Amino acid sequence: MIPLAELEEEARKLGRVISAGLPEGVGFALLLFDFGEGGNLTWMSNARREDMLRALQEFMQKVGH
Repeated sequence: MIPLAELEEEARKLGRVISAGLPEGVGFALLLFDFGEGGNLTWMSNARREDMLRALQEFMQKVGH
């Protein structure tokens, strides 16, 4: 299992690359996690927290959960 601080740093690095490659007005979210139970999870987004939560709720509805 990778330490949470390291996982968070990787998310920040990837977030900068993703954000730089997107046109203005396009949002993204990135989840990084360890496989298996009890692992770490972190996420990165260029959206405001409330917008991201709304997008995640919409996603869950689309996939049937």
